[in-house]
Amino acid sequence: MCRILTLAWCLWFHRNLFVWKHTDVPAAVVVDQADRFLKEWQDALTVFSRVQCVPSGRSSSRVTWEKPADGWVKCNVDTAISSTSCGSFAAIVRDHTGSFIRGCLGTTPTVWEVQMAELMAIRETLSWLKTLNFGKVIFESDCGDVIDAYNSSRHDLSEFRLVLQDCLTHFGGLNEWLRQLTSS
Repeated sequence: MCRILTLAWCLWFHRNLFVWKHTDVPAAVVVDQADRFLKEWQDALTVFSRVQCVPSGRSSSRVTWEKPADGWVKCNVDTAISSTSCGSFAAIVRDHTGSFIRGCLGTTPTVWEVQMAELMAIRETLSWLKTLNFGKVIFESDCGDVIDAYNSSRHDLSEFRLVLQDCLTHFGGLNEWLRQLTSS
């Protein structure tokens, strides 16, 4: 059944190429493309199922979003890096009832590491939040390295640590802006 559906999609795709761009592709190429696509999809599902397995000794319960305490807002930040190393991020702010307050999207300078992209996203989000006069902000990030660095007392001159220090120093005007940095 999967092969039939994949072949139907490839036929539809190449039909559109023929109609709109006058590109003619032999039937054997269409079938080969469908088979390759299906194989890659099945391989991806296999990898995904392995990654989703919970290691022994860890809880298998899902992580769920928790509301912040009354008077606080929670800001969830996430980052993506394209193949050209350009970063983009999104931030969502919700109140103690879980209601959406504000959101923002942005880009970060070219970066090579996910950890730096996530930290730059937090930095840009802090700058944005400071203009909105939020007082007590809890950040959530899925980047364990950023969380560990925030909670660490280690001091070094790495670029990552310097950007983190910049966040801590220049955005301290946000009253308790980073009471905690937790994993989402």
